[in-house]
Order: sequence, then C-alpha cells, then structure tokens
Amino acid sequence: MRRVLAAVFLSGALLATAACGAEAEPEAAAPDYSANTKTVCTALEEVLSGKTLEKQTSDALAAALKDKKTEAEIEKASIEVMQGIFTDWAAGIEAEGAKAEDPQLKADVKGFADALKAEVAKIAKLDDADKVMDAATVTAAGEKLDKYCA
Repeated sequence: MRRVLAAVFLSGALLATAACGAEAEPEAAAPDYSANTKTVCTALEEVLSGKTLEKQTSDALAAALKDKKTEAEIEKASIEVMQGIFTDWAAGIEAEGAKAEDPQLKADVKGFADALKAEVAKIAKLDDADKVMDAATVTAAGEKLDKYCA
C-alpha cells in the first residue's frame, strides 16, 4: 500500500513540476514594426500627397489631346489618361506598402491600392474621375491606413 501511495505522490509531484516548467517558459515577444512602419508611412505620404500628380496629369492630357478634334475623341482620350494616371498612382502606393514588415499594414495598403484600382476601372465619363477618391471603398480602405499613418 505504501508503494502505491508513494507512486501516486511521486506522479503528482512530477505532474506539478512539469506544469510549472511549462509556465516558466517565456513567451516570444511580438515583433516591433514601429521603425519600418514610420518609414513606410513617410513614403506613402509622399506618394499620396500627389505632388507630381497634377503636373503628370496636365502633361499627359496635353499630349493625349493634341490631335483630338471631336468632343467624343477628347473625352475618350481624357478618360484613358485619367485611368492611366490613377492606375500608376495606385501601383506606386502598392509598391511602398510592399516594403512594410507588418503584415497587416502591408495588407491594408494593398487593400487601399486595390480599392483605388477598382474605382478607376469604373470611370466611364470624365466627371467620374473626380469621384474616385470619395468612393466608399476607397474611403474605408484609407481609414484603415489611418491606424498606422495618422
């Protein structure tokens, strides 16, 4: 009987020791993405500011409209230019986001760029280009970026 009690006691002591050992192991620290996030956000702000966007747009429109005579030709060429400019802009945003180490920031930047591209694809008349940035999907995606880059 003593051997049984000793075995039960020993088993309990071993289980308690094993449980304590599991608790004593330190958890891995979450990665610190703050420096990279700041760098990515600074680059995104530069791209999003559109400093060169206005000049690129006016230069591209001037070149595209040079030989256009009818209103339909002018509108078609203008839409193509706006789609190209916005698409390139979205690609620049996505390229900066790809540099993010934080997987959620990377995904949110890609989501913003994808939302922008989707709205650009909907441009059917010149007035639609003015509405791209105000689209609900673009606005919602932009709000996600504000968590990182506000």
